[in-house]
Amino acid sequence: MFPVLLLEDDPIQLQFYKQTVENTIMINHYAMQIITASTTVADFEQQLPHINQGLFLLDMEIGTDIQAGLKLAIKIRETVPFAQIVFITTHDELSFLTLKRRVAPFDYILKDEGGSIIKQRLITDTSLAYHVYEAELFHHTSLFRYQIGDQYFSVPMNDITMLITNKQQPGTVILYADRCHATFPGNLSAIETEYPHFFRCDKSSLVNLDHMASFNRTSRQLVFNDGSTCKVSFRKTRELRQLLK
Repeated sequence: MFPVLLLEDDPIQLQFYKQTVENTIMINHYAMQIITASTTVADFEQQLPHINQGLFLLDMEIGTDIQAGLKLAIKIRETVPFAQIVFITTHDELSFLTLKRRVAPFDYILKDEGGSIIKQRLITDTSLAYHVYEAELFHHTSLFRYQIGDQYFSVPMNDITMLITNKQQPGTVILYADRCHATFPGNLSAIETEYPHFFRCDKSSLVNLDHMASFNRTSRQLVFNDGSTCKVSFRKTRELRQLLK
């Protein structure tokens, strides 16, 4: 279920946005659900630890803070990298700040455009966000996902070189990727089942053969494009040779 979260401190406007989105979901039979429609940042933020994707509709000005929505969007972008963020605001002058702060909004709707235009923009944004979600589901194997505490992370599969068991900290896995090095709770057997793209070299290593530079049959050593290496068990060497052929 793809979640939708709304933040607007005017209850009448909030109800208008909520009804528009709910109607769009119902008419199109989207697998979406509004999980919060808040008038305060505090209430809204309570949902964030439980979210790893979603459509976020944010008023820029909450109370006396004209950048409350922007501050919240920055936090969302840090914890939910693939969030679809839409601003609904009277402050057109703040649009540049969303670029400067690398928020990358999905849309920027101005309230003075009028109710009918806002409604149509919300309908369009809801549909587009859902289609992006569907496409991501279809290609879900192109992303590797892991969790550290309450935070969720995604790494492109093509960026990953290997995952190894952390012998210093049982029950955790070390991820090596082009722009990422992380340690997270998990085990290789579960990862291997969920992501069959990886090759199991031995009990402690899963590797991405797309990053392989060479393999020495005698020493049973894999060398990767970044210079890192991995030993292949005797039992797995034959399987690897068949794959390479």
